[in-house]
Amino acid sequence: MNVLVIGDEHTYGYGLSGGNLSYIGHFIRQISRAGRAVSVEVYAHLTMAQTITMLTQLPLNRFDLIILQLDHTSIQKISSKMAGLSNTAMSILPNSTLCSRQKFSGRLRAVYAALLSLVRPRRTLSAVSILLDRLKPYRHNVLLITPFTHQEPISRWLRKRSRAVLLREADTRLVSVFDSDSIIWARDEYFLPNDKKHLSAISHELLGRSLFDFYQSAPTIVTIQSIRRE
Repeated sequence: MNVLVIGDEHTYGYGLSGGNLSYIGHFIRQISRAGRAVSVEVYAHLTMAQTITMLTQLPLNRFDLIILQLDHTSIQKISSKMAGLSNTAMSILPNSTLCSRQKFSGRLRAVYAALLSLVRPRRTLSAVSILLDRLKPYRHNVLLITPFTHQEPISRWLRKRSRAVLLREADTRLVSVFDSDSIIWARDEYFLPNDKKHLSAISHELLGRSLFDFYQSAPTIVTIQSIRRE
């Protein structure tokens, strides 16, 4: 079984002490225990522009499962006209990367994009809609993960808004979604000590095992799992 994973530093278990597995590690361990040989290809820290371009370039037909762990940048907006252009156009998606020296202004742009998705949802396309269009021929092998929650209020709101956009777009395109909000809450016990962003070892295990159960429940059937909570 060949698995492609694209996500952030949680894919390799950032901040976990030695011997603790990331959620992907737990997911793969469960598959192996079920008697399947697994080969995993992981890409972390890609911008949405880079992710879209990579998905165009990779031989996606050789993967049995494509896991995409998305974040708040999925609510970036591009015009319909740009959406029809080549990969070069994808590299100029607005706010595709937040440089360390521009974190504050980058966050303001992200908030603006989130607000724009509320008031003008039809005039522009979200980056995730372009990404899902690229994945359309392989959608039965695609499993999306909603953005992990965050303890910082603005970041948490951005991720909730991104989650809403992702669920809407995935529903339209009939792509499977694993809702991380049904497993992880924005409480201290789910995060590393003194870290409002990165998940604890327990959270990784909960996510990995739940992701496996979700995949096992419908490995080739499009399923959207959404537990909506305020």
